[in-house]
Amino acid sequence: MAVLRDNSYGKERVRLTKIVRDESGGSTPPVHHVYEYTVEIMLHGAFDRVYTDADNSACVPTDTMKNTVYAVARTSTFSSPEQFADALSGRFIDRFEQVEGVDIELEAQRWRRIEVDGAQHPHAFEKQHGTRTAVISRRGADAASSQSALSGGIRGMEVFKSTGSGFTGFYHDEYTTLPETEDRILATTVDAEWDYGAGVDMAGTDFDSVWETIHHTVARVFAKHDSPSLQATLWEMGTAVIGEVPVVDSISFSMPNQHHIRFDLSAFGLDNPNEVFYGTDSPFGIITGTVDREEET
Repeated sequence: MAVLRDNSYGKERVRLTKIVRDESGGSTPPVHHVYEYTVEIMLHGAFDRVYTDADNSACVPTDTMKNTVYAVARTSTFSSPEQFADALSGRFIDRFEQVEGVDIELEAQRWRRIEVDGAQHPHAFEKQHGTRTAVISRRGADAASSQSALSGGIRGMEVFKSTGSGFTGFYHDEYTTLPETEDRILATTVDAEWDYGAGVDMAGTDFDSVWETIHHTVARVFAKHDSPSLQATLWEMGTAVIGEVPVVDSISFSMPNQHHIRFDLSAFGLDNPNEVFYGTDSPFGIITGTVDREEET
């Protein structure tokens, strides 16, 4: 006999752009704010019969999920992906009694105002590198009493430095051919996700400032740290974030080691004093780790 052990379903790649026209300053034309999100929704709950009995009476169509994204964007006030994820997840928990949990993941494109004649343009923007993320997992009968876990993140942050990194003293066996070096290129693409503490104040927390602080901290540590390994740099990044951002309880990183290998020019009668390299995209090392805030005793 077969039984359905677990199930969830939802909608992916819902593309949302919202323009907020701020006329509070009395400027002409008004200052615009642009929010561009890609939304993923997954519902959990009493949907077993949809699978096992072809009974769709409890099934919330994924098209309804898509429409809810746009309706909540119109009817709610938010200035960060975390706040929008909170409002959207609350709608699903409150509206549908068969929904026992919802997972929302947002990718937020980052837009910066174009500077014209020394001033920021009120409604023209250029896209910034790297994607901002927010994830909320919510469980409960209603939004007011539900338990939620909230995280933010950075995806696709490419960093590179031409010195200030080495790799020596590593374990050797009969298959080790990698030469030790005290001066190498260090390049990676940082994916980071951090967990906010329980009971984070959704209305009172400046999530934009948190994101910018973490982004800047990761970049600063990468640049300044005299790196003996990417693992050691990950640790320095994580401890710096924990020290500087009190609302963050932990931060996880995933970073590939993007190798740049010095090209041998001797066949052409040329030397190569660490000037000419070729990049490789596979195979590559992958470095991961999570740094937690130490619990107070």
